[in-house]
Amino acid sequence: MSVKNIDAKTLKEWLDNKEAVLVDVREPSEYSAKNIKSSVLIPLANVSMDVLPDFTDKKLVIHCHAGKRGGVACEKLFSQDNEMEVYNLEGGISAWENAGFAVEKSGEDSEMKAKEYCSIKPRS
Repeated sequence: MSVKNIDAKTLKEWLDNKEAVLVDVREPSEYSAKNIKSSVLIPLANVSMDVLPDFTDKKLVIHCHAGKRGGVACEKLFSQDNEMEVYNLEGGISAWENAGFAVEKSGEDSEMKAKEYCSIKPRS
């Protein structure tokens, strides 16, 4: 399979249709400040196949702030399983916002979700 770039509009369609799982590879402080509602936080340093949420029958999409760390995370995952297909949000959350799509701003929900990444257990 491969690593592919997608745009914000495509990601929005996939999320609306429940066709994708979205992983945010930014740092917890960045995630707490703003995030895409359905994203799961796994900072880049922690990214591996073992900690990904279940994406069976869905597309796995990675994003960061502007696309670079997302690309690194995609390559890291692909190197662990070259049969997988993984997508990078081109332009990251910045492109998402520039396309006019909503983000959750700093607040209780964002802070709780950022803390949850610490409790991610490897899949068995």
